[in-house]
Amino acid sequence: MSDHPSRNELTALCSGGLSPERKKEVLRHLLTPCESCLAEAPPLLCSERARREFTADEEAAYEVAIERAARIAIKHDRHLRRQQAQARKILKLLRKGDLLTLDKILPSSDPLARMDAFLARSWELRHEDPQVMVHFAWLALGASKQLDPRQYGVEQVLDFQTRAQAELGNAYRAANRPQEASNALARARHLFERGSREKLLGIRLVELEASLSADLRNFGRAAFKLLEAFEFHCQNGNIHLAGRMLVKIGLYSGYAGNFEQSIRLLKKSLGFIDPKQDPMLACAAAHNLILSLADSGRFREAKKLRVVYSGHLVNTGGRINEIKFRVLEARIDAGLGNYPRAESIFREAIEGLDQAGLPILSSIERLNLSATFLAQGKSNEAAAVAFEAADIFTLLDIRREALEAMLLLRNAFEMKKATLEMIEEVAGFLRRIDLDPTLRFEGRAWEGPDNFGPG
Repeated sequence: MSDHPSRNELTALCSGGLSPERKKEVLRHLLTPCESCLAEAPPLLCSERARREFTADEEAAYEVAIERAARIAIKHDRHLRRQQAQARKILKLLRKGDLLTLDKILPSSDPLARMDAFLARSWELRHEDPQVMVHFAWLALGASKQLDPRQYGVEQVLDFQTRAQAELGNAYRAANRPQEASNALARARHLFERGSREKLLGIRLVELEASLSADLRNFGRAAFKLLEAFEFHCQNGNIHLAGRMLVKIGLYSGYAGNFEQSIRLLKKSLGFIDPKQDPMLACAAAHNLILSLADSGRFREAKKLRVVYSGHLVNTGGRINEIKFRVLEARIDAGLGNYPRAESIFREAIEGLDQAGLPILSSIERLNLSATFLAQGKSNEAAAVAFEAADIFTLLDIRREALEAMLLLRNAFEMKKATLEMIEEVAGFLRRIDLDPTLRFEGRAWEGPDNFGPG
């Protein structure tokens, strides 16, 4: 309608005196909005002061409804507390492997308690045994499907199932089963959209989707997804969790070869996270910051921050991580010209990685050791270690591009043309190709004119 309603029509709108057709026209006009008509409207349309008073019967009915809702809420809260206590009891038995007691408890336990216990045990096994992690997440999903919508409500049950399905997807990811992980997370997303779409649950789902994207080497997509989680945690005042998102985004930037952005984000993250709350996260942030500095050739700054964040770097998370931290020290020493110390640490790391059954990693460190030999003028030792690394690579099932880079280096040694730059280029390429299989070896160190002169 183009004409403004009269004041009588506005009054009739409040009292119910307008026809349904005219009522729609007037409301549509007011919601345009029309400031002049809203100013003329009776207080009922524009103010809470004109609200109708309840009758005594209505007041009594309202009080009864409030009391009933409170009783339901208290009962629901007590039920959830009982399930949490039961879940803790089941979790203790799962840790002990007490199958006899479990057989007695599980049939009579609530599905919610079983789901929580299975998910907790699944998460605990993420580093120790990813395949068993999958098994417990699968059991949790089965328990979530037994939840009664009449007890929890349809949306709440869908939320529980979203959580279980998402954690199963993450377990598949940890177990290096990417297609199953992708399918499970897609189902979790479908369940989430049908449920209450509770924000915290949605953020957890986004984090897991980002982790899978990173595993699939879609680092840009992974980082973009985590921006949503970062903003959510900032808005809710959870600075530590916001820092956790920054650590991941910074890590993915480094994986993508954007070292400057990685350095900037990781530095910023260390001002967010609380080392006491999550020492492993603080360790990861500091280590990856120093690693990105080393990868970008900023060895002096890397060494300085290695001292500054030494308190963060004590919770390495296992023997393999300890070796990786030592390798980073050796790379910094080599970058600063302290080759004897770098040589000693590389030898130690190679022995540890061989014992751990990680031949690819140990062979990369053999190349680093070869570079330290060459830098010290020990060309025979450098060649011997490089040939050893090449022999290991040719026996392993590695990417064609990586093998070709390794063979090119071996040929350079055979022709006595190998340089420090060649070794460093191949070693750096081998470190990165597992993160990004699309990489192609450029061989820039082979472009120098001296490589084509007489031997």
